[in-house]
Amino acid sequence: MERTELESASHAMLVELVLKMQETVGDMREQNRQLIERVHELEKASKRPKKTSKNSSSRPSSERKGNGKLSGVDQKRGPKAGHIGRSRERREPDVSIECKVESCPECRTDLSQVSHREVGRSQVIEIPPVQPVVVEAVRYGCRCPECGQVHEAIYPEGLEPERVFGNRIETMVTYLHEVHHLSYKRLQIVLRVLFGLVISCGALVNMARRAAAKLEPAAAEIRQKVRDSAIVQSDETGARVDGKNQWQWVFVGDGATYHVVANSRSAQVINQVMGDAVPLVWVSDLFSAQGKAASKLRQICLAHQVRDLQFAVDAERSVWAYHFRQLLFRAQRLTKHRTELSSLQFYAAILQIEAACDALLLQSLEGTEESRLQRRYLKHRHSIFTFLYHPAVPPDNNASERALRNSVIHRKVSGGFRSAHGANVHATVASIVDTARQNNHQPFDILAQLIGQPTPISP
Repeated sequence: MERTELESASHAMLVELVLKMQETVGDMREQNRQLIERVHELEKASKRPKKTSKNSSSRPSSERKGNGKLSGVDQKRGPKAGHIGRSRERREPDVSIECKVESCPECRTDLSQVSHREVGRSQVIEIPPVQPVVVEAVRYGCRCPECGQVHEAIYPEGLEPERVFGNRIETMVTYLHEVHHLSYKRLQIVLRVLFGLVISCGALVNMARRAAAKLEPAAAEIRQKVRDSAIVQSDETGARVDGKNQWQWVFVGDGATYHVVANSRSAQVINQVMGDAVPLVWVSDLFSAQGKAASKLRQICLAHQVRDLQFAVDAERSVWAYHFRQLLFRAQRLTKHRTELSSLQFYAAILQIEAACDALLLQSLEGTEESRLQRRYLKHRHSIFTFLYHPAVPPDNNASERALRNSVIHRKVSGGFRSAHGANVHATVASIVDTARQNNHQPFDILAQLIGQPTPISP
């Protein structure tokens, strides 16, 4: 309003105008307060450290790798000082070649009939050219001269009419594709270049399917072993199937590792795999579906917690997070001295750790990250130190994460599975391979044993 308008305005109009101005000023002050709080939040967020694989569950592969140390004069490559080298031991040769002097290099005298003495030996290991062998079985029949019955011979195992390639080739194709992550196209090239064996991609796919069908009974036995295990570890990772996002689950039990690819990340997958089984301890991260697994006790992965606590230390300089992380380290160190301490000493140390944990969980905290972690551990208080009371229980779920590592590599190399059947083939073979490794067996030998005996190549 202009000055003349204000001078001519009545007292009531001026009062109303002042009240409106006060209301506007109040609204502006509230907006200003909110903006100041937002600025403080942004400033605080800008000072927070970036989450890495060392202070969170971020994948190490997502981080940019720095340059290695520059080679200098003082940096010596090779074995460290004091390292004792070892050479390959000599073995009985399969082929022996005698090297003798035929004639004198000086005067050309014939030395072939002169007595020679041994002056040295040299061994070289070589692989002879590998060529495929075509084996043909000819079936005959005859009539018994006594009873007159006609009898026909049967084809030997591995030479059935419906078969084109032998069990050894099926084993090799399955092993190279599923264990060493060679795509069917690259596998086709390897077989042609190294062995002179020409196979179409379709035939390779069919071989892997036939092999997986033979492995399914063994995979079912592995699943049952997991169900019967007292301690089960579990984890899951993403999978790409027919252009859609799915999940690959792994369940690690006593001497058995079972894989399954499902279109769900819910607890329903756990229920389908475990059935009515209720293990003594379930070891996993804090993913909500894992928390719904039926078990008498639980052990949360402390490796994940250590990284989350480290982030609270980095972001908020949290003394509480530092002490809680050190407490977890202290508990894990205690298990290494289980056999050195008496039962009384060991459980006295456990009670000290439990008391220290309770004291930390009762502290009053102000930081956002440390408060969030404190609420988490209050909720899962009885699942932090289960491994201290049960020697066979690990403090982390690293075994299940390692079991998924090869499948993650397979996914990155292949780009995913083109069909649900291909995903099931991979899960079946992965169950056999990881179980073999868990029991210190060679995966190729186990695959060969389950797929079938090699086709006979001699009469």
